[in-house]
Amino acid sequence: MINKLHMAMIELYHGDAKRIQHFCKVHSYAKLIAEMENVDAETLFILETAALTHDIGIHLCEEKYGNCNGKLQEKEGPAIAEKLLAELLQCENVPGAAIIGCVEQYQDCSIYVK
Repeated sequence: MINKLHMAMIELYHGDAKRIQHFCKVHSYAKLIAEMENVDAETLFILETAALTHDIGIHLCEEKYGNCNGKLQEKEGPAIAEKLLAELLQCENVPGAAIIGCVEQYQDCSIYVK
C-alpha cells in the first residue's frame, strides 16, 4: 500500500522534482527512525503515510493563495489527502490525513497513533 501511495504522490507532483525529492527524503528518514525505534506496523503505516503526504496541499495553496505556508497547507492538505487515501485504501476515515495539520504546525501527533 505504501508503495502505491508513494507512486501516486510522484504522479500528483509530476514535473516538480524538487518537491518529489523532498517528500521522498522525509519518508526515507521517517521510516528509518521508526524502524530503528521498532515501532509497530500500524504506527509505521501512519507515519509513512504522513511523511509522504505532509505537503500534499502545497500546489493548491500556491495556486489559490500565491503562498504555501504551513497554516495554508494545514487548511487545504487534509481534504486532498483524504480523497487520495480513500481511493487507494478503498475506505473512509483514514488516520494519516488528520496528521497533516499537526505535522505542518510541529505539534504532537501522538493522539493519532495507538
